[in-house]
Amino acid sequence: MLYILIPVCLLLLFILGASFYAFERGSTRRDRTELFRVTSVVPSGRYAFRDQMQQGVDWFESQPKTELHITSRDGLALTAELLEAENPIGLIVAVHGFRSWPAREFAKVAQHLYEQGYTVLYPYMRAHRKSEGKYITFGVKERYDIAAWAKLLSDKHPDLPLFLYGQSMGGATVIMASGLDLPKQTRGIIADSAFHSPRDVIATALTNAYKVPVFPMLPAMDIWARIIAGYSLTATTCREALDKTDLPFLFIHGKLDELVPYDMGYQNYVECHTEREMLTVETAAHCACCYVDPVGYMTYLDDFLKKYTK
Repeated sequence: MLYILIPVCLLLLFILGASFYAFERGSTRRDRTELFRVTSVVPSGRYAFRDQMQQGVDWFESQPKTELHITSRDGLALTAELLEAENPIGLIVAVHGFRSWPAREFAKVAQHLYEQGYTVLYPYMRAHRKSEGKYITFGVKERYDIAAWAKLLSDKHPDLPLFLYGQSMGGATVIMASGLDLPKQTRGIIADSAFHSPRDVIATALTNAYKVPVFPMLPAMDIWARIIAGYSLTATTCREALDKTDLPFLFIHGKLDELVPYDMGYQNYVECHTEREMLTVETAAHCACCYVDPVGYMTYLDDFLKKYTK
């Protein structure tokens, strides 16, 4: 019996140790300063457009912006930057993705939105740069942060239509937030390269990027998430929010997405029972649709905003 018990205990300790390392490595804050990591496990599909991205980042950072602050439900000090248009026609809360930041994520579209007349609030997600927090929760807690930012922005401009717009994890977060109590003037959700659930995207990363079996690694990581960071990787999905909301959606996804497979974005589209549209870019990788097909992207984006702004 002892010969069986000892190997089992050693295996259990190994799983717990490996899953703790994976959880800490995959969810703790790591504030980036460079556009791309040379040592990235999965090379970015936007690397070929790095010059365009840098131009967009430079434009964004050169604009006069107002810093706004809120406190999250669990006591974190969160920061956002407000870029106000002259005589705005609408409001947008633009949400960046995993270990990114607003200037990087919206480098291609920030100037366009400003010139179209939209006042845009760019939050720094919890555990990113200007906002407090140690752990990223893949939309589980962030959805409440975004709902709070939407309320703050709508209180400043109660007569203007409001949209939520997210990229990657930000896209999943705005979908999840759509099922919450949003301001009454919220008109629509734009989700670019959004995953379907925290569990699904982490399982994909374990399998495709790190070649690690989902079981037992993912259940063990979920235990650490519950104990250390106070949330569960299975706490919610985009489908739960899509079943609750009556808002219209624009889904955007590249067929060659290497981080969030296209099937996840299409699943969100299929499970959406409100008015919905989907832009598919056949040759775009993760969050690269606006670079690969800028005309199509801006056309879909503008048409959606104008349609529901009215």
